[in-house]
Amino acid sequence: MAVLLEVDRGGRAQLLLDRALRRSPWPERDRAYATFLVYGALRRLRLLDHLLAPLLPRPEGLPPEVRWILRLGALEWLEGKPDHARVSPWVEEAKRRYPGLARLVNAVLRRLAPREAPECVRLSLPDWLCEAWRGFFGDVAFAEGFNEPAPLFVTAYREVDLRPGPVPGSYLWEGPKTDFPALGLQPQNPASLFAAKLLEARPGERILDLCGGAGLKAFYLAAQGAEVVSYDLNRRRQEAGARTARRLGLWVHYRTQDLTRPVPERAKKVLLDAPCTGTGTFRAHPELRYRLSPEDPARMAALQLQLLETAAQATEEGGVLVYSVCTLTEEEGEGVVRAFLARHPEFRTEPVHPPFPLLARGLGVYVDPRGGLDGFYYARLRKVNSQA
Repeated sequence: MAVLLEVDRGGRAQLLLDRALRRSPWPERDRAYATFLVYGALRRLRLLDHLLAPLLPRPEGLPPEVRWILRLGALEWLEGKPDHARVSPWVEEAKRRYPGLARLVNAVLRRLAPREAPECVRLSLPDWLCEAWRGFFGDVAFAEGFNEPAPLFVTAYREVDLRPGPVPGSYLWEGPKTDFPALGLQPQNPASLFAAKLLEARPGERILDLCGGAGLKAFYLAAQGAEVVSYDLNRRRQEAGARTARRLGLWVHYRTQDLTRPVPERAKKVLLDAPCTGTGTFRAHPELRYRLSPEDPARMAALQLQLLETAAQATEEGGVLVYSVCTLTEEEGEGVVRAFLARHPEFRTEPVHPPFPLLARGLGVYVDPRGGLDGFYYARLRKVNSQA
């Protein structure tokens, strides 16, 4: 409950829940169920409110704690938990917090019934994004993947005996969270890993990783023997990344800079994993879908185009520039690349062939976020003639 209330106040569910579970003495089974409740309620929020609406004439007048109690009880109903095991615990929780509303909680949770919902509500997507996806991709059935449990994928930097993921070097971790770097592992979605693989790094090559954050993609590139320079504006994330790299036995050069300005070096291979609206990460960050506005994709696309200008200047003649974003909007994917190519005839797109299903292929590709994958857009660009 405390985690969901903090999310209401603008917190990030993943960080808040991880912190709460680290401090908790609960056994693994209870920790897993708490995780299910927090993520399930956030992923299905619009649908849960839709189911509760006929029974609550003025839900906005209820205390936030009571609204979350009702949503969590509705989530368990949606999952098929029987009334005798579902209703009483939430009524007791209401009695502890707001005794005068316990009878309301009891009545509402016992009267829940199936109710048809529009597709965008059923998927718990904001209407503006749902309609944009329907117009661009043709349908939005793929978005159900964002409401499924999130598998934990890891990239391995040592030999491991784990179930393989969809790309080489990626594996599925099925145990409790642990000290991953000590095991030679780094949590990373396979779709994120594949963005780094698109550079086809070779030993001794110099690679620029722009907007690299903590350097997750840089870790993979360094493991291939490349000399990697990772740029980002956030020094604290870089310092944390440097510590992780050392524990993995890898070396990455970190440089802190605002990347709307040119970098003081060039390379044959450049990766720009740009900041974005993050619509491809709704599974791991379910609260994000309710915080975005219709103006955000265009606003982020303008920044991404600026960053691509920096990346283009840093790419040597004949070199490769990989542009990726963990989002599925037209504006931040094909829209950005289309505008970039109009300004830069010296660049040409090259084919991209991910080993997992796609939503669309054109000036780059959009990754289907089902099966535990994050939704990503990739474009691979070759600088064929700087005099064009």
